Amino acid sequence: MGIELLESLLTFFYEKRWAFAAILIGTLIGFLSAVICVKADLVIFGFNIMFIISPLIAGFVETYIARRMYGKSTGAISALLIFIIINAYAWLFPKDPIVINFFTLGGLALMIQAAFPILINYILFVVFLGTLTYLIGYVGNLLSRATEKIRRRNPDSDELKPGENGDVEDTVDTDLKEMIEGLEVPIVSIPHVHGGKITKHIGIVTGEAVVKEKESNLLSKLSNQVKLENMHIEDAKNMAILRMLEDAREMGANTVIEVFIDYNSIGGLKGSALIVTATGTAVVYQ
Repeated sequence: MGIELLESLLTFFYEKRWAFAAILIGTLIGFLSAVICVKADLVIFGFNIMFIISPLIAGFVETYIARRMYGKSTGAISALLIFIIINAYAWLFPKDPIVINFFTLGGLALMIQAAFPILINYILFVVFLGTLTYLIGYVGNLLSRATEKIRRRNPDSDELKPGENGDVEDTVDTDLKEMIEGLEVPIVSIPHVHGGKITKHIGIVTGEAVVKEKESNLLSKLSNQVKLENMHIEDAKNMAILRMLEDAREMGANTVIEVFIDYNSIGGLKGSALIVTATGTAVVYQ
């Protein structure tokens, strides 16, 4: 039993020999760099730089040797050992005592980064940046809502009315605008109309309105709000419905049921545009 345990230990140390060697060499090199920093009195702003560079050097040397000879990283254990050693030195020799300051925290951060790179990178680039982005977006949304309320109280007199600058693809005949008001059966979104009956289903009809979007600032992008140059979204929706009705009238229908409104924002090299699509079923109603 004792012989088998001894053999297993020998096998373990033999297989891990380069891992232990990398840790030992990294620790020695890091300790040597700390001694050089102390002897040469390498002090910046009253603080010896060994607290920062020595753990970093130890971790680098250990990682380099481990990957070349052992085949994988050993976790920069020497960086942790050197950090403990130089802190113990600072407490034992109060001539240059360690204090909690920016440099100490920086050395500690470098040591942890070298020992646990994946975890620290995840915390920095996923958790921290994700939280920061969410907070910026949340604040931007609140500011956007407040700005929108102010605009509603004080409407901009310079805002253009629909169709003044020709940004819609084409204009719709005035008789189509009167068509909505003159419909015997209004546009509905259900298949059954009360008070009459559908005598014929013609087919699917569509209508679109394309409007250029204003160039959005950072606040608008964060709040995901679309600004149009010459018309509001409601005006673009009415334009799409009018074109859908025109399509239905050309097919011989007198109203449209099951109307669905879809909004799509597309972007390109020449700017962005909002496409409003109205889709419905053209029918003959009596």
